[in-house]
Amino acid sequence: MIIPVRRARTSGPPHSLARKASGTVEDSSPESAPLAQWNRTRRRTLLAVGAAVPLALSFHFGMTALYEMPFNPVKEKYGEEITSYIFPYFVQDWHLFAPDPIAKDRGVLVRAKKRQPDGSTVTTQWTDVTSPALQQLYGERFWPSREIRVATGLPQLLESWRDPELEKLRNKNQVADSPGKGVKTGKKEKEDPPLSEGEKDSRDEAIRFAQSFASTQASKLWGPDVEYVQVRIVTNEFPRFSQRYARDAKGKVSYYDLAWMKPVKVER
Repeated sequence: MIIPVRRARTSGPPHSLARKASGTVEDSSPESAPLAQWNRTRRRTLLAVGAAVPLALSFHFGMTALYEMPFNPVKEKYGEEITSYIFPYFVQDWHLFAPDPIAKDRGVLVRAKKRQPDGSTVTTQWTDVTSPALQQLYGERFWPSREIRVATGLPQLLESWRDPELEKLRNKNQVADSPGKGVKTGKKEKEDPPLSEGEKDSRDEAIRFAQSFASTQASKLWGPDVEYVQVRIVTNEFPRFSQRYARDAKGKVSYYDLAWMKPVKVER
């Protein structure tokens, strides 16, 4: 025999009954308002950071990809902005994975024309600014200063402003226009094809960067009475791999100098 069971009547809305059944009571006291506001603020902050980080990474990798791409209309139009973002701290160097490993070493020398107390001008000796920067870098592996990387990245900056694809065309046209089969008679007076706007902007920016770097180093080395600064890029080409066992094998040292430049004030 089945005995029917009568359910007890309850009063109140369903959500209040659910809270009673679960044993939880919503705290509506004034003291809970700041805590709820803080939780909302924290959630908004986390959402903002979570959205900003992917955007920043997308922008960085997008600029890096544009810089590494061959010459194209986008680089032609926005070459200055792309180069100014990449150099000198995000420049890519693929020699570690390239089939042709590094075969030469580069360094930066700086000298200045300094005004003497009697009004005359004296030219200082060339001073190596790359080696001290490397020694400081070896001692600060985990948190190296950005200024240290400038001394090592400046030679590459001064030599990489030409677009490689356009440079191949120029070399090809130079050989084709030379009298004699495959013989170069010297540098042409006019670039063919001419320098692009992106190349000109990169060249001017590299020179301005070298001027700022030389001004900073000259001020440290010779004080404030510097009237002109000059930069020399020294290249040491290593002996060929086939000569690795030859005791008298020596590398080839070459250099080129930038023109004298007025020192500029660099803001730190």
